[in-house]
Amino acid sequence: MAKARSRQSAVRFVLMKLGINNPIYVLLLILHVGIGLIGFGSNAIAGWTARDVAANGSTDMVQRFFDGKISLAQWCVVLVPVFGVSLLVVRDASDVEQPWFLVAVAIWIIELGILTARGWPAQRKLGTALGSGGDAEIHRLGITVLRTQQLVVILYLVAFYLMLFKP
Repeated sequence: MAKARSRQSAVRFVLMKLGINNPIYVLLLILHVGIGLIGFGSNAIAGWTARDVAANGSTDMVQRFFDGKISLAQWCVVLVPVFGVSLLVVRDASDVEQPWFLVAVAIWIIELGILTARGWPAQRKLGTALGSGGDAEIHRLGITVLRTQQLVVILYLVAFYLMLFKP
């Protein structure tokens, strides 16, 4: 009995159930949404730039953009669930059982899989190809980066809709 009470007390402490107007909750929400916008926005910009590469070939600006690395802003997508989980902890973890939440989390996992398995490797290869590759390879890699980033952004918008409107 005592163990059950101490466990309930620990759960109550961890799940603070702050109101939506609490400054801590508002700050975490801003960070969650802001990090998502930065991460997915920078990946969208990589897609748009890849579209230019596929259409126009290599330029100095494109070579500076695609330097063979993934930018820190693009990596921000990894932090989205960190702030999302913190929102659950301070507000109400009952959302974990909701279908909209489970679908949004599944979408985020799919997005990260697409980025790490297809989009970012193609982006790294594009950076290398811009320095020494042929036009056909640059065009192919540009299209690959564009298509994967388009898919990721569409999925992000679906997940954002689910989180915002909780259908």
